This record gives sequence, C-alpha cells and structure tokens, in this order.
Amino acid sequence: MTSGLPQGKKMWMRSFYGFGPEEDGYAGWTKESGRTRILKQINDGDLLMIYGAGTKETEKALRSYVLGFLQVDAQPIRDYERSSKDSQRRKADRGWAEKWTFGIPVRRAWRCDEKMLIRKIAFQTYRPEAGQALGVWGAALTEDEIALALKIKVTEVNVFGEPPLAVSSLKKKPFGQEFAPSRAFPGSFGTHTVTKNDGVTFLYLARFEGNGHALLGKPEAFGSKSIAMKIGVSSDVIGRIGQLNAGIPPAAQGRWSLHMQAEFPDRKSAETIEQAFKDRSKGKLESLGGEFFWGSATDAMLLFSNLPGVSRF
Repeated sequence: MTSGLPQGKKMWMRSFYGFGPEEDGYAGWTKESGRTRILKQINDGDLLMIYGAGTKETEKALRSYVLGFLQVDAQPIRDYERSSKDSQRRKADRGWAEKWTFGIPVRRAWRCDEKMLIRKIAFQTYRPEAGQALGVWGAALTEDEIALALKIKVTEVNVFGEPPLAVSSLKKKPFGQEFAPSRAFPGSFGTHTVTKNDGVTFLYLARFEGNGHALLGKPEAFGSKSIAMKIGVSSDVIGRIGQLNAGIPPAAQGRWSLHMQAEFPDRKSAETIEQAFKDRSKGKLESLGGEFFWGSATDAMLLFSNLPGVSRF
C-alpha cells in the first residue's frame, strides 16, 4: 500500500518531553552527532511524529502517546534562533539550557486531538526497550505505520518564527486530509531538488507585500514605511517562497515575494552570511523572532548589499 504522503516525503518518529511549537519553532538534539545523522537522512518537507517520552520529565498523561507532527527542513540551526524568550527562560530554569541546542527548523505543526498510544501506530518500528535510542536518533516509519498516523485527528497550530496560520488551516480532521491534492501541501511544487549541506545555496531576503501592520497586529502610524521581511537560505528559493505563501488564503491581499538574493558555493557559506545579517541588523531592524524582521526596506536592502560575498553577484 502507499502511505498517503506526497511522493518523496517521509515520516519519522521521535520522543520528547512535550509538544510546544508555538514557542519552539525547532526540533533539537543535545549532541550535534544526533542532528548530523538526521540531516543525512531527511529532505525538506519531511515529517516528524512526536510522542511523549516515558520519563519523569514528561507529564504522566502524555507518556507514550502521540503528541503531534512537525514539518521540518534539512537545515542546521541553533535553538535560540527559533525559540521565544519565555521558552528560553523556562528551559534555563529547569536546568535544560544545554539540552537540544542543535536544531532543525519547523515550518508547520499539527497537535493531536485524540489520544493514541505510539505502539498502536508504530507497531513495527516502536520498541519500548529502545526508548532512549529512538529519542536520540529517531526512526523512519513504514508505509503501513504512516497510513495509520494519517488517520489521527489533528489541528494545525502556529509555529514560532513562521507566519500566522491561515483561516483555512486543518482543525480536528484526520491528518491525511492535509495531503489531499486540493490543499497543495508545501514542498510539492513540481520538481524539487534538495541540496542538503553541500552545493550551490542562495541567501535570500523576502518581503511581505501587503498590510504588514495588520499581519502582525502593529498600530499603523502615519507615514510609516516599515514592512515585514524574512532572511533565509535555500537551494530552491522559488519553492521556499511558495511554502511561505501556501498557508495564505487565495483571496488574501498579502503575499511574500523575493526581494534580493545572492549565490554561495555551499550551505555553510550562505548560513554564515545569514548570521552576519542578523548580527548587523541589531539597532537597525526589529526582530520578529527567528528569521523575521520589521523595519525599513531600504535599511534591509543596504544591510543585505553590504554583506561579505554579496556585492559581487
């Protein structure tokens, strides 16, 4: 049988102490080796099925139950890039400041609306005796297991560092409905070739074309020219912009558009310059969390143009 996922997409399972993408827009590993391993196996748009770890750190009612699903990108980041200040503070208060610092970004997330034991879904892959190993390394689900996972009723939730959800997002429906052709699940924009950690990578600056004040709930001052922007890296910039716009209703008046881009020989080089943009933006642009900023398009353009390696393109 086929799993029901878009062609080329996979689903992985991993345990954690809870599920809170609204404040933590990343999936993290304590050791870099754990993240390195998953980056060698996943592609942009793959899914993680998160279930409650069977440890004292997990709320008792959540242990061994499927908690939700994350759509991730195969891109290395650090935890502080995609987590709220409140989340970082709580993490430190619990003595977890050095845990899960090596991350990958979450683009979309769905919380389970019904309780389902992990062993009932991952009936072939899940092994209680391998709980710690599964938590660290994760495991790919079989097609039969994915088919069961897609029957779980879920509700899509906001992800920290990503645009707010559209009104049309999934609510208390079987997860598999997200992948119906009419919904045009992000990541299925025709032919898509993923370059993970090597090969030509683009640094891009996108801007929100529309009422950014309304989008972010900011008061609109007379004469204000501030806009919402996003800095990022991708081997497929057009596809990435498409992902950003996928959750916006067709009738909406705003869209993300590509503003500037620069080519680099590999992902690491592009990510280094992306971080330089973030560092230099302090005092010039307002951070909206993660890769998003608010401010003057001119200031952002000048920042981008003066980055090392950009002016020559």
